Amino acid sequence: MSALNPSLQLALQRLAQAFEEAIERTQEAAGQLAGSALKAARRDELLLTQALLRQQRSQCLGQFQQNLIQAWNPKSETVAQGRPSNWSELSLLDDTAVDAIVAADRIGKALGHSCEWELREVEAYTGALLGDPEAGPDRNPVRPELIARALLAAVDGMTDQPGLRQTLSEELTRSLSLLMKICYSDLAMQFVQRGLTAQDMRTVSAEGGGRSSSGDGLSTSQAGALGSSQAGAMTAAERQALGGATAAPAPIGARGGLGHVEPVVMDLLRRLHFSAPMLSQASLADASAPAAGNLIHLHREELRQATQTPLDHMVIDVVASLFDAILADPKVPPQMARLIGRLQLPVLRAALGDTSFFAKRSHPVRRFVNRLASLACAFEDFSRDPGLGFLQRVAELVEEIAGGDFERLATYEKQLDALESFIADQGQKLLQAQGQDTAALLERKEAQARQRLQYQKQLEKALGELPLPEFLRRFLSRDWSAVIVHAANQGEQQELMARRQGRDLAVSVLPKGGSAARKDFLTQLPLLVRGVNLGLDNVGTPEALRKQLFADLLPVHAEALKTPALSVLDQNLLIKRIEAAFGLAVPDEAEALRATISLDIDLEQVFAPDEAHQVGLVAEAEVAWTGEVDIDLSAEAAAPLQAVDISIDGLPSAEAPEPTQGAALFEHLQLGCVYRMHTGEGWRKVKLTHISAQRSFFIFTEGEQIAKTVTMTARMLRRLCESERLKAFESAFLLERATARAREQLAALLPAKSGGR
Repeated sequence: MSALNPSLQLALQRLAQAFEEAIERTQEAAGQLAGSALKAARRDELLLTQALLRQQRSQCLGQFQQNLIQAWNPKSETVAQGRPSNWSELSLLDDTAVDAIVAADRIGKALGHSCEWELREVEAYTGALLGDPEAGPDRNPVRPELIARALLAAVDGMTDQPGLRQTLSEELTRSLSLLMKICYSDLAMQFVQRGLTAQDMRTVSAEGGGRSSSGDGLSTSQAGALGSSQAGAMTAAERQALGGATAAPAPIGARGGLGHVEPVVMDLLRRLHFSAPMLSQASLADASAPAAGNLIHLHREELRQATQTPLDHMVIDVVASLFDAILADPKVPPQMARLIGRLQLPVLRAALGDTSFFAKRSHPVRRFVNRLASLACAFEDFSRDPGLGFLQRVAELVEEIAGGDFERLATYEKQLDALESFIADQGQKLLQAQGQDTAALLERKEAQARQRLQYQKQLEKALGELPLPEFLRRFLSRDWSAVIVHAANQGEQQELMARRQGRDLAVSVLPKGGSAARKDFLTQLPLLVRGVNLGLDNVGTPEALRKQLFADLLPVHAEALKTPALSVLDQNLLIKRIEAAFGLAVPDEAEALRATISLDIDLEQVFAPDEAHQVGLVAEAEVAWTGEVDIDLSAEAAAPLQAVDISIDGLPSAEAPEPTQGAALFEHLQLGCVYRMHTGEGWRKVKLTHISAQRSFFIFTEGEQIAKTVTMTARMLRRLCESERLKAFESAFLLERATARAREQLAALLPAKSGGR
């Protein structure tokens, strides 16, 4: 057997990669199907399928590759002849061979069903791959028919039981068919990168290629209107306009699908989606524009006919009920409800392929829909910015999903990242429009607070073994260390002065025996007191603390004047140790952050009164914590949803909903969402506009056009949550609310149980 040329070797690696991913998907899907199987025999068969794939994965992949290599061998008749099958010759074959040919033909059609355009692009390189300019699509070495034969050979090598072989081939075909579009796109991209020359695209006949010349979803007239070279150069938008709805190629090896859905179901979902009218930019912000219709209800019978299992039928009904509740939810502005309505069929596709959609609150599709609804509650006016800008950006993201490749989790994760980035940027622009960079100021204050804390710990350790009164050691390490850090940020001269004053304050309590030492002390004392007061003024130290300091120093100084002095050597050694303690370098911001990242820091201390007023800092002392808070915010207030409230019989058990009040709410605060806050006499609606990098400061804004800033430290905000003075504006996320309503509706349709509801 001759060696493969580099281009075919590259194709082999990419096909093997796709087949390996299909094995992984099939293994996972078999376990899920086994859990929902109604018959024990079917469940056992699926579990055995899963076990075979797990145990013989390497052998299966190796057999697949080996069969492809044999088919690509120039001496093999598979590629050399490549002519249409003559059904009259089948009389010479036994029944097993006939079944194999029929199965390979069926699997080949399934693999090529949804990747017509991508396959045509690859077929353009057939001549370059085989070194034969006359080679046509019927000799394409990566055509679905050859891949189907390799798949069957791999299955035959795993087991000799007919039932298991059929299950394996069916499930692997379903998984692999979802990957062929990306696989062919990647191959075409790789062939271009290797410098292969493409031939002009030719119309593929049903006889030669086993596919209709009209392509995937194209009518005969549409296909005939396309020139040979134009068909190969069509953009994704042009293909969507013609019904192909082909998305841009994904990166090689990209993973993260939404589970298996039959190609025929995907085709139907795309057709129904593109048949629905799109939203115009003019009506985007119009609250009185017609509401979105429930497409799933309108096409329910068509969708049920395309799907096969009772579980799929139930999922269709559940998702339809979900969107009934979503589109009628009073908390969702009508402008946003219409945009979310554009996601009906993508959400249905996610639910059909992955039933964990109903259980995992972290599911990207759920997070995206919930996030849109929650963010929309923060805007009061969508006719102008910032509400209008938000709607326009959301419309772009929604159309990119609905009109693109919504079969992949990565699509939703990408849009979520784009949405989060937009919200963060919009919040920064809002704060900057107020004429101050509040976020930057808070970052500096946090860095300063961390430097203070770390330097305080270092100075406290250095002073720990010195013979100083406990009150003075505590003052120098806790309060005067803040003065030194502040001075270090002002300049070298100010820092040296602050260190010297701290050193002099420590030396002032040492024994003074002798008239000369007493005279020097009494002469320098007024200057020392003035310097200490100035330093404390710079960091806003309360007056009460100063009075207490000087009151404690008075008897200590009096005692020091009466106590005999130490020897000159001991005195000098002690002063050297004090000077060494105050000679410690102030840690830089990065060092301080690493050392204090896990510590609870009182950040209010770093703000001067005018700075606190500038950023709208709410201090703990400003809240009447002993006052009663009216828990019932409105007539619509309801008890928080429980996991059992949003579970649906037949679907995976739901995770507990995220908290909307209480201490746990602090860990679930989200940028851009609105909350109800009670810090004074009543409740007010605020929007979380900024969260510092270390989640130490939180900036809320009240109002939209002329926003008032409300800033809180993490300690303050956590206490608000614990005392239930901060609550989420939504009683639960949109999909949790909708699922609870859908569950109630479905329960009402079921016959009442005896003795129960």
